[in-house]
Amino acid sequence: MVRRKKEKPPSVLLVLPVHNEVAQAPRVGRAIRVFLGKNRHVSLRVVDDGSDDGTAEAFRRALRGVKNASVMALPQNGGKGRAVRLGLTGGRQDFWVFMDGDLAYDFHHLTPMVKALREHDVVIGSRSMAAQPDGGLPARRAFLGWGFNRLACVWLGFNYPDTQAGLKGFRRAAGQKLFSSQKLGDFAFDAELLYLARKLGLKVGQIPARVSGLHSYKTSQVKLTLDTLRCLLDFLRIRFWSWTGQYRHS
Repeated sequence: MVRRKKEKPPSVLLVLPVHNEVAQAPRVGRAIRVFLGKNRHVSLRVVDDGSDDGTAEAFRRALRGVKNASVMALPQNGGKGRAVRLGLTGGRQDFWVFMDGDLAYDFHHLTPMVKALREHDVVIGSRSMAAQPDGGLPARRAFLGWGFNRLACVWLGFNYPDTQAGLKGFRRAAGQKLFSSQKLGDFAFDAELLYLARKLGLKVGQIPARVSGLHSYKTSQVKLTLDTLRCLLDFLRIRFWSWTGQYRHS
């Protein structure tokens, strides 16, 4: 009987963007150590987006001695989109993935993510496809999130029930195209990536994304409202850049 050679898992670059998360570094660092100890095909990069509370140093201490983990410290805060782009760009791994740096979505999501990336160019996490912890989102935040998602779909011409979950993956070739074109640095960058994926004809898949029961929604309502208004302006920018041919691969 001929034994089948065990298939080598694809290599993965996993980026965790963080900003002023010094208090979370020990907990997240412990989870990273356990996860990477069992998943040698994954390289993990924490990207500190210009924190002023010692976040980068705290993560370096927490990850000391972990060979397939690194910390990138950006000198200035430029937004989550910019942090993700800089963390992923240049990666030589087969698949690129980013997850919220406070582990709002735990590492178990990486297994279905990798499976889906074997068949899709881009894979996004969708909270609408998974049962959420008791209580779920605060009502005001849930309403604003629903409104933002519907506006994104209408303005940008796609139809996904959840564009904003901090869990997305890309085949390397697709990621290179998308992130070389991406312009937005902040909240609406997720929607921009999906808009570009549609224009480029990339195949987009979805997986269930369940928010950790330990996750706390710490964004103030004032900031949440202002971010939503900024996103509306960003939708206009995306359309303008597209109409004027400013996207490199559009």
